[in-house]
Amino acid sequence: MPVIRNESDRARKQYAALATHYRAIGPAAIVAALMHAKKRKTTPAAAKSAA
Repeated sequence: MPVIRNESDRARKQYAALATHYRAIGPAAIVAALMHAKKRKTTPAAAKSAA
């Protein structure tokens, strides 16, 4: 079992820098998509029922 443990530790250390670098891209992509999304137009009937 030590071979598997050492191999997994090696892989974890190898990709740790990439994981920390790309971790913030997910939320940033969501914010960018929301900023550039087309806004929905509400119909007058929908606006009256919501009020």
